[in-house]
Order: sequence, then structure tokens, then C-alpha cells
Amino acid sequence: MPEKWWSANVAGGNGSKAIWDPERMVAVKRALLLSTGERYFALVSNFVTVAVVSRILTPAEIGVSVIGMAFVGIAMSAREFASANFLIQRQHLTRADVRGAFTVMLLFTSIITIALASSAPFLAGAYGDERLTPYLRVIAAAFFLELVAAPIITLLRRDMAFGKIAAINTSGAVAAAAVTISLALLGFSYMSFAWAWVASAVVTGLLAVGLSRQFWIFRPSLVGWRGMVAFGGYNGATSLLYKTYEALPYLLLGKILSLDAAALYSRGLMICQLPDKVILGGAISVILPAFSAEARQGRSLKQPYLNALGLITALQWPALLVLAALAYPFVDLLLGDQWHGVAPIVQIVAIASLFSFSFELNYPVLVSIGAVHDIFRRALIVCPVSVVIITAAAFFGLRAVAFSLLLVIPFQAFVSLTFVRRHIVIGWLEIWRAVWRSAVVAAITISGPLAVVIYIGSGFEISLVKALSAAALAAAGWLLGLWLTGHALLTEFCEGLPISGAAGWWRQGS
Repeated sequence: MPEKWWSANVAGGNGSKAIWDPERMVAVKRALLLSTGERYFALVSNFVTVAVVSRILTPAEIGVSVIGMAFVGIAMSAREFASANFLIQRQHLTRADVRGAFTVMLLFTSIITIALASSAPFLAGAYGDERLTPYLRVIAAAFFLELVAAPIITLLRRDMAFGKIAAINTSGAVAAAAVTISLALLGFSYMSFAWAWVASAVVTGLLAVGLSRQFWIFRPSLVGWRGMVAFGGYNGATSLLYKTYEALPYLLLGKILSLDAAALYSRGLMICQLPDKVILGGAISVILPAFSAEARQGRSLKQPYLNALGLITALQWPALLVLAALAYPFVDLLLGDQWHGVAPIVQIVAIASLFSFSFELNYPVLVSIGAVHDIFRRALIVCPVSVVIITAAAFFGLRAVAFSLLLVIPFQAFVSLTFVRRHIVIGWLEIWRAVWRSAVVAAITISGPLAVVIYIGSGFEISLVKALSAAALAAAGWLLGLWLTGHALLTEFCEGLPISGAAGWWRQGS
């Protein structure tokens, strides 16, 4: 095997093809098909797991897992100092690069695992709940086991081998769902989530090794470690800032109010993230490799970025508005009666999330063009400000934290777009032109559900049957809005979403 063994994806020169050329488009569409199927399967699996477990465990029990995962999220971000994304964006990749990257990841992961496991009693004592100790220690083991699959999956992503990735991740999702539900029914309570993560890590690791059979990856080597550490320095610091910001509301609510409050807030955010997960599906895992391939060819990312904004907002904005209007029946359907208090949180966060339309695109764009420094600078600006706002709000209760996102998310969106505009030269007016049709579509979509709510006259707490009627009106309004505005998404649907729709981001002109 030649030293530059990943040559199919890094070859440059005159023989290289643009990603929207027919041959490359076929590869992108196939990758999107496989990745979308895998992501939607994982979404449905997680949806079923949450629906079942939320009826078995109480908010207080799930609150233990929420607090534990908040600490683990911060620990996981520290692993990004040895980020596997280094392997995706590198122009020319050799075996030495891969082995060096794995060795650095192994060292960082080992240190973090030991630190997390040994600090578990202290963290549990800080919250006055000893249940956190075993949870954190089991999660630390799962965290370490994930290392086996990480470099293999990253290399498969670089090679856009999403068939194998789909097999690996789908198997892991099945294992996690089966173990979580089974152990919850058997009385393992909050520990069901921890042991499920271990099971998932074992399954994905064994399958990744079995499918790739690239055992040389795991031979320690420090050749090329400086390049990875240099890339991971900014990437890790950025991830640490963002994960700390994301974990802070749970940690504050769990400490100041109760574990129940942390669980309610967690479930509210989870529900508000469903539109993004459903809309983008498998496309997100393809965006970074595709943008990186485009950047390596010296192509502009401006038009693909604007096209993507237009398509995303036409799906995301209507979905979030309908979710806000139908939050009460949706929460009752998904989580059960004991989670009724989540609905007001969902309504507030859904409205705030309207400003997050570019979030899933900004990181891949900046990484693909090598602007990792700007990602870190952006984090240095938005994270401290966001932390101050959320911390102040936490002392006024759960809803105050939710309301604080009406300030935090728009602020983050403005800063993020400002940094993106520095590199791909996009004007604010061009962004508006890319999304204005989506705004009209969203307004037409929500008119039906609002009419139902107003007609019933009892507020947003409507029955499931009436909510289904409102959802049907929303779907009809959405299609009408796409047609009236001549939205590009309608064309993509006619050509067959999700494949052509996601691939359409790369087309020139719109």
C-alpha cells in the first residue's frame, strides 16, 4: 500500500473534479442516502427510547443522568484537543499521520478518563447526591471504549464510505436503545443510560474494527503529533468553551433548584432540537467532508452556503413555529403526563431557536477553509457573554433560563455569521435574499395551527385530536407557501428529497 494511502480523496491537480461534477454528485448523493437513513434510524430509536423511559423513570431519576452527562460533556470536549477532524481536513494523509493521531487521542482520552473516574466522589458530594459516583465511573469507561471506533469512523467519513458508517452507527443505536429500555424495566433507574453507553461503545468498536480491519491504526507512534496538537489546540479550546456553556444551565439548575428542574430543561431542549435532527438528518455528517473537498479544490463556498441556508430555513422555521404552537399535546404524547411542565420551556426555546438557522453550517465552513483560529475567537466572544446571561437567569428559575435564550441565541447567531462573512464574503442582504421566502413559508404554515388555537379558545393546551387537525393544516399551509413563493425546496422535493435536496446545496446559482 502506498504511503499516501487515502489518495482517492486528496488528489489534487488538473485531474481533480469539482464536487458538483456528475461523478462526484453521484458519490455525494449516495453518501447522503446512506447517512440520512442511518441518522433517521438513530433518531427514531432515540425517540422510542425517550418515550418509553420517560414513562418508567421520574424526572428526579433522569436528573441524575442529566447532571452526570453535563460533566461528561465537558470532559468529552477536552478530548477535542486531539480532534479526529484533523484527519478529515488534512490535504495529504499518510499512515504516519493516522497512527500519530490515534496515539495522541489515546493519551488525551486516558488522562481524561482517569480524571473523570477519580473525581466522581467529589462531584457527587458537590451536589449532595452519591448516585452520581457510580454513574460517572461507568460513563468514564464508556468514554474510553469509544476511542476504538473514533479514528476508523473518521477515516471512513473522509473517504465518504457512509455505508460502513451506517452499519456501525445503526448497530450502536440498536444496542443503546435495547439496553436502556431493558435495564430501566429491570429497575436499574438512572444507571440504565450509563450501561447503555458502554454497550453501544463495545458494539461500535468491534464492528468498526471488523469492517475496516485496519489494525495498523492502533500501533502507537508520535510521528506528526505536532500537526494534530496544533490543529487540536484551537479546536479543543473552542469545544471546551462551548460544552461548558451547554452544560452550565443543567449544572446551575441542578445545584440552585433541583435535579427535576435540570431534567425538565434537558427534555425541553431535546424536543426543540428534533426539527434540526429530522430536517438535516444524515446531511450533517456529510457537510464537513464535502465542504473540505470543495475547499481543497479551491472552489468558493459562498453559493453552496447560501443555498443550504435557504433549504434549511424552509424546513426549520415552520417546524419550530408549529412545535411552539403544539408544545402541550406533543410533550404529553412523547414524554407522558409527568413531564407536562416541559411544554412552556419548549415554547420559549423553539422561538429562540429560530435564530439558530446557520449554526450547523458555520463550523464545517470554517474548519474546511482552515479558519480554526476564528472558531476559537468566536467562542471567546459568545461563550463568556452567554454564560453571564444564563447564570444570572438561573437565580430566577427554570423559565428565566429559557427566556435568556431569546438573548443568547440571536447574539451567537450574529457573531457566528460575522465570522463566516469574513471568509466567504457574503453580505447581510444576500443572506436575507437567501431566506426571505422561507420566512413567508413559515408565516403561512403557522397560520393554520394558530387559527385552531384561537377558535378553540382554551389556550395552547389542546387535545391530541385537535392538535392533529392543526398539524394537518400546517402541512397544507407549508406546501402552499412553497408553491406561492416559488421556493427552491419545492424543486428539490420534485427531484426527490432528501438526496437531491441536500446535494442541491452544491449547485451553482440559485
